[in-house]
Amino acid sequence: MGGAKIFIFPLPYLGCIPVVTIGASVTAGMYCMSKMHDPESMIITVEYFHAFAVNFKKATLVWILFLFIGFIGAGDLFYAVRVADGGNLFFFLFALILLFVLISVMFWVFLLIGRYENSIQEHLKNALLLAFGRLPRTLLLWMIWGFPVGIVVFYPIWMVAFGWFFITIGVAVLLWMSWLVQRGAVA
Repeated sequence: MGGAKIFIFPLPYLGCIPVVTIGASVTAGMYCMSKMHDPESMIITVEYFHAFAVNFKKATLVWILFLFIGFIGAGDLFYAVRVADGGNLFFFLFALILLFVLISVMFWVFLLIGRYENSIQEHLKNALLLAFGRLPRTLLLWMIWGFPVGIVVFYPIWMVAFGWFFITIGVAVLLWMSWLVQRGAVA
């Protein structure tokens, strides 16, 4: 494995300069994780930008859809916790279930978009089936991506000491760990 193949840490950030392109950036990152061990793959940086361009439209549409649904879930959660008198259990449970399903599907859909040629509906259906058909792996992905969020929420002082790590290579490490969990589930 050459030195050029492991130099991918700033690439997810280059693709996320506007928030709208996060989906395409994660898709390209997941594609590159699968290509890092391929002996015939080219320079990973070139493959990243190629995958970004090829999957841009599909991944961005899925990401915008997820943002829209996520705002609905967050709004319901806000309403249930802050606005409703005494809390509203229906809105609270609806928001929690909606956000759990949304994020669980999100863990899988960008991998599928980068790896297979399908319609958006097929990718979403397959991601939903993988999210709950491979529930132990999905829960492990929750722990992988939830760990940094938990540190920021519960121990914000650690961001002062380790924030540089997350800014430079944290997302690439999370993508790599996700790929390790997902690689056997998608044939």
